[in-house]
Amino acid sequence: MSGTDEQDEQELLERLQQQMKVLDDAYEPVSVPSLASLEVQVRERRRIKRRKNLVEMILFWVIGLMVIASGALLFLSAPALYVGIQAVGVAAAVTAAIIWAGKHRKEEASHE
Repeated sequence: MSGTDEQDEQELLERLQQQMKVLDDAYEPVSVPSLASLEVQVRERRRIKRRKNLVEMILFWVIGLMVIASGALLFLSAPALYVGIQAVGVAAAVTAAIIWAGKHRKEEASHE
């Protein structure tokens, strides 16, 4: 290397170091939380999640019991309506299964 190349390289390194110092001065280092504070945060989030899951489970059971009770009440008060609703549900399920099976067969035939 010639002297000018080394000098240019040295000047480039000095400018880069100055720019890095400017960046270092502009951003303060991020403080890392202690292990104890992280453990407290984890415990708190677990407690919140456990409580949320409990509330969801209680709501699920309450709504499920209401649906079962309303179905039983409908069966006792209007058995014909109850049987009609059941028949429509079964018919819809069978129709959906037939449509799905037809599409599935077409897809298998096109792949072969």
